[in-house]
Amino acid sequence: MLIGGFIKTSVVDYPSKVACTIFTLGCNFRCPFCHNPELVLENLTSQQPLISEEEVLGFLKNRKGLIEGVCVSGGEPTLQPDLINFIKQIKALGYFIKLDTNGSRSDILIRLINDGLIDYVAMDIKAPLEKYNFVTNSRFLISNVQKSLQFLKTSQIDYEFRTTLTPKFLNHDDILRIVELIKPAQKYFLQRFCAVKILDPTLKDQKLWTEDEMQSLVREIKPYFQQCELR
Repeated sequence: MLIGGFIKTSVVDYPSKVACTIFTLGCNFRCPFCHNPELVLENLTSQQPLISEEEVLGFLKNRKGLIEGVCVSGGEPTLQPDLINFIKQIKALGYFIKLDTNGSRSDILIRLINDGLIDYVAMDIKAPLEKYNFVTNSRFLISNVQKSLQFLKTSQIDYEFRTTLTPKFLNHDDILRIVELIKPAQKYFLQRFCAVKILDPTLKDQKLWTEDEMQSLVREIKPYFQQCELR
């Protein structure tokens, strides 16, 4: 496992649980609005000090009873060839596990769920399908994203979909097309764009969604989901 970041205590990353968060290195997307460029861009990941699996597992053994969950984020965790074995070791310690993913490795996601190795999935929906390659600056099988989201909707696992309201890339109609793609679903969160640390700094100069526009959009799409909020 290439682990490039480790937050030892978090009350915001795993819904209703005190957790720690692991950040893996590497991603197959190049979203300009990504807020973890140091985990994605090769010239930055090569400079990132690695955290060993042993350090993480040792920490978890010592914190049993003090934290409840482990968030595995990134980067894109499902690109890690030893992810499944690593999660098995965490699960054996009795922790709840949340996976953050872009859904592009549906085979890995489905196996993790079918094997009972994860308890919660947060999947990013970057754009309507026809804009995925443009928004993510990547070429991949979009059908994998479709497989991932459809599997989540029919499984028994807790999950959420989430979309960042990014200037330049997504407008009101784009969000409505995303809703058509994923509805009905458990939870859908629209996320405010934060330009503090992003892969493409020029986005800082783009016109942002206003608070009124975002809140109005949430009210419009809320009926299609068990829970729909602005973050």
